[in-house]
Amino acid sequence: MITKRYSLLLVYFSAMLLLAVFLTGQLFMSTHEQQARLIQRADVATDQLVQTLPKFITYYDTDSIKLIANSILSQEITAISLTDQITSESITWTHKTTPNNLGWFFSLSQVTPVERTVELEDDGAIIASLSLTLSPNIANQDVASHLSGLISSASLLTLALLFIFTILDEKRRQAIKKATSTIHQLAVQDFSSLESSKRSGLPLLDQAIDGLAQQVQRLIKSLNNELKTLHNSMMYDAVSSLPNRQFFIHQLNSWMGEDNDSQGAVLITKMEWLDTIYRHYGFAARDETWRLLSSSLQSALGSQSNICIARISETEVALLLPEYSEEQSRHCLHILISTLNNEVAMAGFEANEGFSIGVVHGHGVPGSQLLSLADNALQRAIQVNEVFVFNRGADEQVIDRETWRALLTDTLQKKTIRFQWQAVNNLDSSISKPLHYELFTQALIENQWHSAGRIMPYVQLFKKGVEFDRVVIESLIALHKNLPIETRIALNLTDESLSNKAFCDWLVQKIHTELPSKNLYFEISEASARNNLDACITFSEKIRKTGAFVGVDHFGRYLQGVEYLAKLKPSYVKLDQALSQEQNSQNRLFTETLANIADSLDITVIATGVKDEESKSQLDTQFIDAYQGFIHPPVVVMAQEKAM
Repeated sequence: MITKRYSLLLVYFSAMLLLAVFLTGQLFMSTHEQQARLIQRADVATDQLVQTLPKFITYYDTDSIKLIANSILSQEITAISLTDQITSESITWTHKTTPNNLGWFFSLSQVTPVERTVELEDDGAIIASLSLTLSPNIANQDVASHLSGLISSASLLTLALLFIFTILDEKRRQAIKKATSTIHQLAVQDFSSLESSKRSGLPLLDQAIDGLAQQVQRLIKSLNNELKTLHNSMMYDAVSSLPNRQFFIHQLNSWMGEDNDSQGAVLITKMEWLDTIYRHYGFAARDETWRLLSSSLQSALGSQSNICIARISETEVALLLPEYSEEQSRHCLHILISTLNNEVAMAGFEANEGFSIGVVHGHGVPGSQLLSLADNALQRAIQVNEVFVFNRGADEQVIDRETWRALLTDTLQKKTIRFQWQAVNNLDSSISKPLHYELFTQALIENQWHSAGRIMPYVQLFKKGVEFDRVVIESLIALHKNLPIETRIALNLTDESLSNKAFCDWLVQKIHTELPSKNLYFEISEASARNNLDACITFSEKIRKTGAFVGVDHFGRYLQGVEYLAKLKPSYVKLDQALSQEQNSQNRLFTETLANIADSLDITVIATGVKDEESKSQLDTQFIDAYQGFIHPPVVVMAQEKAM
C-alpha cells in the first residue's frame, strides 16, 4: 500500500517541508522586525528622559521625577533607575509585568530584552546616571500572534491544495487503473469494458484506448474471417450449401478416429431421381432441387446433436451420427427416409423409389472403415433394390435400451469406475516434465471395462450426465485422499453438467475443500462451446475463481469461427485429432490459422492424435507447444499411483 502511494506521500512530505521552511522564515523576519522596533522604542524613551530629567534632578524635585518616571513606565518599559553622581544614591521605578504563556514560542525563538544606560548632564556637568530596561513580552506576543495567523492561513491553504491535488491524483490513478484493466482485457480479446459506461475519464486516454481496441478488433476479426473464408471456400458445396466431402472426412476422422473408442453411425444416400431431373430439365432444375433438398434435410435433422450432413458427390448425401447408439441411429434413419419421400413425392415420383441408403453402426471402428462399410451397405441396397441396408461395423452383443438403463444405473450406484491417464508432453525436448496428464474414465459393465465414449450415448439418452460426473469427481477425491495428486491432471465433463448450476456449485465446493485446485484442469469441448456458450462461460468463470484452470478440447473440430476463445479464456487448446490424421497442405493451413488465433490470446496449443515419432517430428514448433497421442498410450492410474 505504501509503495502504491509513495508518490502521493512524497508530495505530502514536500508540502509540509515547504510550509515549515516558509513559517521558519516568517518567524525569523518577524522576530527581527520586533527586535528592531523594541530597540527604537528604547532609543526614543531614552532621548525623552535625557531631555526632561536633568533640570528636575538639579533642583532635587523628586516628586516631578517620580511622576515623570511612573508616566513612562509600561508593559514594555518595565524599569527605570537613577543614580546620583555625587551621593551615589540610586532609586528604581518598576512596572509589574504580566507573565506570558508562550512557552512553545520561546522554545523556537524570542525577542531579547533591551537595556539602555546613559549619563545625564546639566551645564556640561554629569549629574546622574539613567538606566532603562524594556521587556520583550509584547514584542514576542506580536510575533506569536502574527505567526499564529500565518500558520492558520498557510496550513488551511496547504491542506486545501493537497486536498485538491489528492482528488486529482486519485482521479488520475483511477483512470490509469481502468485504462490498465481495459488494456489487459484487450490483450485477451475481451471488449466488454469498451461497451460499458466505465471509462477512464481522461478523454485523450480513452481515445487512445479506443483506437487500440479498434486495431485489435480488426486484427482478430481478420484472423477469424480468414478461418471462415478457408472453411467456406474449401469445406462447403456452393450449390446445396451443405458441407462437402472434405469436411465430412474431417468430421469422420475427428469423431471416429483410430484411437477413439466411441460409437456412431454413417449413412450414405444415393438419389437416382436427381439424375432423372437432370436429364429431363437440365442442371438448373437439378441444382434448385439440391437447394430444396438441403433445406429439408437441415430442417428435419439439423436439431440432432452434432450431426453432420454433407454432399459427397453429384447424387449422394452422407450423414455422420457421432456418439449415437444403434437405436438413435435407426431413429435418424427413419427421419431421413420420411424426408426423402416428401422430396420424391414433390418431384412426381413414387414413395420409396429413386433413392437407396446404406447404413453402418459401429463401436470403436475407425472412420475410414465406417465409410467403406456404409458404401458397401449402399451398394447392397441398390443391388437388392431395397430402400436401405443396415449393417453393424463390429461383432458385439446388442443390448436393448432398458437393459442399458439398468446396467448404467447399477454402475453409477456402485461407483465401479476407474481412471486411465495419458501424458501431455512439451514439444520442447529440453522440458522433460509433462504439461499435464489427461484422465480417461472407464466403467465396469457386465465384467468388462468400457470407455466413456462407449457409454456416453446412453449417459446422454438417460440424462445421467450430472450423476456420472459426480461419481467421477467423488472417485477422484477418494484417489486424492489415498495418494495426494501432485501433478496437473485434466478431465472432461458432460454437457449436462456444464449447464447445471447445482452441479457447478457442488464442484466448486469440492475443489475448495477436497481437491488441489492448482493441479486441476477442466476441459470444455468445442461442441459444448458452440452448443451452449453461455453455460460454458459461467462454468469457466467459477472454475478459475477456485484457482483451477480451463482448457478447450477438440479445438478446430468444426473449422469455423472460434470467437468463443476470448470469452472462455482457456489456458490451453487441444487441436482436434483430425488435423493430425493427414499432414496435407489443407490441414497445415487450418492448423496454422487456428494456432495463430490461439497464440494471439497467449493460449498454449497442444496437438492430439500423435501416433509415433514420425508424426511428432512433423509438428511445427512455431505453432505447436505440446503433443498428446498414442505415442504415449493411456495407462490405468492405479498401476501408476506411485507416480501420482
